Amino acid sequence: MKRTGKDVLYFETGPDNEPTLEVEPGESFEVETQMNRGPWLAGHPRGAELAALLTGGNPSSGCVFVRGAEPGDTLAVHIEAVEPGPVGFTRFGGSTGAMPSRLGASPIGDVHRVVEIADGVIRWSDGLRIEARPMLGFVGVSPATERYHNGWGGYWGGNFDAQEIAAGATLFLPVFVPGALLHVGDMHAVQGDGEICGAGGIETEGLARLNCRVIKDRPPLEYPRIENATHVIAVAMERPAEDAFRSALERLLLWIEHDYAMDREEAFLLLGQVLEARCTQFVNPTFTYVAKVAKRYLPPNGSASSTPAVPAAPAGD
Repeated sequence: MKRTGKDVLYFETGPDNEPTLEVEPGESFEVETQMNRGPWLAGHPRGAELAALLTGGNPSSGCVFVRGAEPGDTLAVHIEAVEPGPVGFTRFGGSTGAMPSRLGASPIGDVHRVVEIADGVIRWSDGLRIEARPMLGFVGVSPATERYHNGWGGYWGGNFDAQEIAAGATLFLPVFVPGALLHVGDMHAVQGDGEICGAGGIETEGLARLNCRVIKDRPPLEYPRIENATHVIAVAMERPAEDAFRSALERLLLWIEHDYAMDREEAFLLLGQVLEARCTQFVNPTFTYVAKVAKRYLPPNGSASSTPAVPAAPAGD
């Protein structure tokens, strides 16, 4: 199976990143992800070397060129498996958007924890274990002309930090450049809503197995969306958080109206009863909100590869 490793790391996503792997649509491949710089480097035999290499946040393990993908297509990225490594960490540097230090040092302070991960369990302390729920924090394609550092998320995907991007899910991304130039990284062994520590979740490295499908002959997708076995999931990465919520709700409403042939009024009333929505991260340049609905409430004729007329996010959003 083809694999892109950690030899080439990109800390920004843009159209001039050289591909490190080419894959055919439908071909399974692996991405070996790199853990973010952090306290795990202390005592590591290559700690100084890795610290010098990790010059930015959320390193993407190279850049994947998907043959046949062209601007205007939709790239469906199916996540077959996410396997975390044996070590992870979380860190709070003293201030985030979730816990600001308006009047000086935060009462929490600068704290961190390095943990062991094995057999699907995170060893938080001698007396506490946490079930691992591995996910990919960063999955994005290249914008047409712009470059974004990998802390950002928006219309190209990028830094979602949404727990739904896990094994079994399919992420739908608009394509802006030939080959799509798929970037993947920022694996978490687990993450709570809000990602309030800033550095995690439990940041880790590991192996992700993916395959991509290229969807043509449909209206261009304006913004990423997610689907798994149980839910259709709209997403927005914006500021402030209430705008992110409104945008995610709008995208979900129009998705249901368009793909499931449901009147807007009916869809809105239905969402008033069964909508699930939350802010999955509150600390990055853009906040992530997901709005989703269980498929059991929808007619069985929808498809995440169709596209409602959702306004495109402005540049830099």
